[in-house]
Amino acid sequence: MRTLTLSSLVLFRMITMAQGPGDDMLAGMSALRKEDHPTAELAFSRAVTSEPSNAKTWYYRGVNRLTAGDAQGAWSDLDQALKLAPDDVNSLLRRAEASTQLGAEHMATTDLQRVIELRPTGPATEHALLQLGNFAMAKTDLVAAKGFYDRLVIIAPLNAFGWCDRGIVLAAMHMDDDALVDLDKAITIDPTLDQAHVNKAIVLFRMERRQEACDALHQAHDMGDRSVEELMLIYCD
Repeated sequence: MRTLTLSSLVLFRMITMAQGPGDDMLAGMSALRKEDHPTAELAFSRAVTSEPSNAKTWYYRGVNRLTAGDAQGAWSDLDQALKLAPDDVNSLLRRAEASTQLGAEHMATTDLQRVIELRPTGPATEHALLQLGNFAMAKTDLVAAKGFYDRLVIIAPLNAFGWCDRGIVLAAMHMDDDALVDLDKAITIDPTLDQAHVNKAIVLFRMERRQEACDALHQAHDMGDRSVEELMLIYCD
């Protein structure tokens, strides 16, 4: 039987133990999927060191840091990713998320608007429009919020969140009939969307359609929304 020489054994161990940048990326992504953020951080950091000109290494380390709660570290990584790939919509969306967590809404808005410029349609733009609508709602700028949601439901008529959020805006504008149409549309697309049921109930109570409102609250409760229990206790039999 043939035996390996000492030099052959050393070479074999070097080959089997060595990891390239691609291996580090795979290891990092595997750890990220398992929400093992420390292991992912180490793997992505090795990848960043090995391939500092590869935008994806910075992007994935940024994503890991963002999901681990390090918004500042994530922002720095995503900013570097965008220096290397300025038109990457995923990096723009993630940097906007990091900016939002850091309280830098203006920077987040700029990134989200850039996404819309780059991709007039598609999931990235849907996400951007939803977030811009949420920013407008938080400032009670109902007209601006409605404008974002109007565009969203045009380009993505099956986006339940778009119909639901526009229904909420219309309800805030006291356009109750139109609000119910949108909320019902959202429920048709996604019957498990509890916030659509809750907001439908609020509108129905205002319209003095108590039984229908209570039915909507029961639907939300069945979806797992325990916050409606007090309303059910007060207003429903």
